[in-house]
Amino acid sequence: MSFGLLSHCLFGLVFAIGQAYAKLPQSPDLEKPGSPFIYGPLSVGDSRDEVLSKLRKNGFIQIYEEKTAGVVKCAVRWDGIRYELASKVIDGKLALCLIEGNKGWQDFHYDDVVSKEWKTLKERLTKAYGKPTESRDFPEIFDVPVNDLGGVITDVWKLSDRMLMLSVRKYEAKDCCTDQILEFSCCTLLIKPNQSKPSLSK
Repeated sequence: MSFGLLSHCLFGLVFAIGQAYAKLPQSPDLEKPGSPFIYGPLSVGDSRDEVLSKLRKNGFIQIYEEKTAGVVKCAVRWDGIRYELASKVIDGKLALCLIEGNKGWQDFHYDDVVSKEWKTLKERLTKAYGKPTESRDFPEIFDVPVNDLGGVITDVWKLSDRMLMLSVRKYEAKDCCTDQILEFSCCTLLIKPNQSKPSLSK
């Protein structure tokens, strides 16, 4: 088989997989202000077992735990993009949710993947809650601090019962394929009920 034909076949396979994935059902949308839920079926104060049970009963997939961190994770799919939902349990009770975009270290990842996912999340948030209370442009990659848990906060929505923060992170981690320490980047959405409201990163 020639290289050209092989490339054409591989492209066709990838395209077919992408089309099939695009037809998968969407995850629940963001909760409205005043909702008793943080996201989906999850409520403040849910125990670890309740979080796991609710996610399973409501059709969430790829559910797993990071027990030492007190986090339950699963897949979330919006607009054809796979995100990861991290539900943080503190002192046995669900305290907040974090939705993370895809993580990568390749040269193209920040501009081609992170920026697209960030823009898609911001559009979804704006549609749900209106314009953010505080906002700034998508940062250049060299303006994002490394290993800063909060990263660069670009947008904040201050609602009556919760705060939502959209941010961009960059951190170091060992790549499982190359066994090298690389800089990964991703966008994140923090959903935090009834907490203090920090200012944007400068």
